Amino acid sequence: MHQTLQQILDAATARGLPCLLIGGNALILLGYIRNTLDLDLLVEADRRSAWLDLMRDLDYRLFHGAGAFAQFEPGTVDRPAVDLMFVDAGTWEKLRAGARSGEAASRTVFTPRPEHLVALKLHAASSPTRSKPEADWEDIRQIMRICGLSAQEPEFRALIVRYGGQQALARIESFSK
Repeated sequence: MHQTLQQILDAATARGLPCLLIGGNALILLGYIRNTLDLDLLVEADRRSAWLDLMRDLDYRLFHGAGAFAQFEPGTVDRPAVDLMFVDAGTWEKLRAGARSGEAASRTVFTPRPEHLVALKLHAASSPTRSKPEADWEDIRQIMRICGLSAQEPEFRALIVRYGGQQALARIESFSK
C-alpha cells in the first residue's frame, strides 16, 4: 500500500494534480487503527481527465466510473485498488483550505478536517450501493472520539444534518450516551 501511495503521490505532484487522502488511510493518520484494502483520494472534478490519464499511465484499469466516483483495479495483484472521489471546485477549495498535513508512505499527505471526514462518511453511508454502511458508522464514531468532536457544536451539527439528515444527527448524538 505504501509503495503505491508513494507512486501515485509522486506522479500526481509531477503533473500538478493535488489530492486529499480520505477513507481508511485518513482514519489511520488520525490514530484509528483499522484495516483497509484500498486507497481513497479526493480530487477536483475539473481535473477528472488528467486523473484518469494518470491512473492509466500507472497501469490501473477503470472498472467503475459513475458521477462523482471512479474505481480502479491494479494491473498487478500486489497493489491495492484505488478509488477517486471527484468534487466541484467550490467544495475542493473548502476542503483543501482546511486540510491537515500528515505523513504517510514517507510523503507529506493532506486529509480533510475531521468534521469533513465525518461528512464524507455520512455521504458514503447513505449511498444505496454501499455494501457495508455500518463500517462507515463505526468510522464516524471513532473520528468523533479521537478528535473530540461534539454534535452540539453548531457548525458541525449543521454539517451532520446537511449530509446525513436528522436521523444521522440522532444516531451521532447517541454515541455520547
